[in-house]
Amino acid sequence: MSELGTYTKGFAIKTNKIVTKNNIITLCKVLNCRPEYANLCEFQPEAISEGGILFKFKQNLDNKWYKSVRLCVHNLTNTGNWGYVNENSLYEWVGNFDVIFDKNIKTTLFLKSFNGAPLFTIEELKIWEECFNQIGIVKIGKYPNKKKPNA
Repeated sequence: MSELGTYTKGFAIKTNKIVTKNNIITLCKVLNCRPEYANLCEFQPEAISEGGILFKFKQNLDNKWYKSVRLCVHNLTNTGNWGYVNENSLYEWVGNFDVIFDKNIKTTLFLKSFNGAPLFTIEELKIWEECFNQIGIVKIGKYPNKKKPNA
């Protein structure tokens, strides 16, 4: 498997429809159902202004591992508001049709993985692409390249 850096741009995405908070919950549920993640983690919207999906690792007892797919909502115009998220308010996202992305919005994902969390791979990004497709978000452009270490 080809591993990517832990602090890098991901692939670009485009929305084919309006994407709501409820769609983001659906994305998390779809990711949670993937066998590749079944024993590793669960997903939830991340409490950050730029919007993101947080990996909540099951075997990370000291809570040091950190991994996130950032959606970069804050860089966009003509789109909704991610808003504040905490674990107690996640239920408020279910059935909530507040707009996160308008239709035909383009942005580039940002990938973060720190403190020993598994690095992103191209194979993993293909899983994310499939899951994004289920809520009306498609990949545009190429997957990121593995960066060469500095000599």
